[in-house]
Amino acid sequence: MARATLDAAQAVIAAGGSAVVASPGGSMVPDLLRSRASHLELPEFGHPVRARYTLPGRLAASLRGLDVTVIQARSPATALVARAVARRLELKWIATLYRPLATKGLMNRLVERRQAYADGVIAVSDHIARDALKHFPDLGERLRVIAPGINFDRFDPAIVRADRLIRLAGELRIPDGSHLILCPARFDEDRGQKILIEAVKRLGRDDVFCLLLGSVGAPTPFERELERAIVAAELHGRMQIGPYVDDMPAAYMLADVVVSTGGARQGFSRALVEAQAMGRPVVAEDGGGAAETVLPGVTGWLAPAGDAAALAEALQSALSLTIERRAEVARAAQQQVRGRYGLAQANRQLLQLYERLAGP
Repeated sequence: MARATLDAAQAVIAAGGSAVVASPGGSMVPDLLRSRASHLELPEFGHPVRARYTLPGRLAASLRGLDVTVIQARSPATALVARAVARRLELKWIATLYRPLATKGLMNRLVERRQAYADGVIAVSDHIARDALKHFPDLGERLRVIAPGINFDRFDPAIVRADRLIRLAGELRIPDGSHLILCPARFDEDRGQKILIEAVKRLGRDDVFCLLLGSVGAPTPFERELERAIVAAELHGRMQIGPYVDDMPAAYMLADVVVSTGGARQGFSRALVEAQAMGRPVVAEDGGGAAETVLPGVTGWLAPAGDAAALAEALQSALSLTIERRAEVARAAQQQVRGRYGLAQANRQLLQLYERLAGP
């Protein structure tokens, strides 16, 4: 979400507008400020309902006089705040759906339902759009599918020098001569990584090293759970959790295959699109938005969700590619993502929606 927010702000500024991002901060704030966008520092949102009553007044006061014409929320929790701010300032607002709507928990359903009241609703994949319409059939013309775009000037294998690869391989402690399976994901909740652990165990290959990238700061409870699962699977030395990496183009270039787990819980996978832009074969669990980014048998493989044996088979197919076949997959992958997930295309759709809602 942070990358998509930064991309949107830069697109608005490039089109002659101005952008204000309100967030608790993060590593991308310097990039945001360099693009001449403004940043409003907010406290951590904490409980979404509490945030709904403590943040809108403060945020609305900060936005008055800044000529804001439309507000976009990028999560269910921020949608509560965005709706309240928009009503105070008499503005249109947009809710962005990144994941399927929850079916359990009264509070989850209450928070997510507020997104259906938005003047515009963005689904990041067809999978998310179908899910939203199942829960809210009256969304109709307010719903748009706008997949996040990728900056192909950054994700270009031709510009990744050998020194970047050598440095990153050393920092991540990737064993020499190993075949690398890369799975970038956050560790705030179960995103199907346990299935990948079982799949790697089933591979039974000592020459394969699997890296779960994305650890930030102190280990989360789920991260510790994954570490225990890796030990229980006797994969010490063949699988490990790695840190968040800034140089993801280099990380993809080190990988023999990039995988996304989660099945129907996945709304979209930026990692799989970026990996294909770098010419890497990909594997995903079927049934979700991540699977939409893959051309099965052409740019990668799909495995039934929750099936470790099938996932292991898909990984084995990717790892067994000949040099010639790998080159064919790389060309097909780059061609299809450049045609479907370009940043310029995504920005154009987003700006059109802003203009429609903002009016003259």
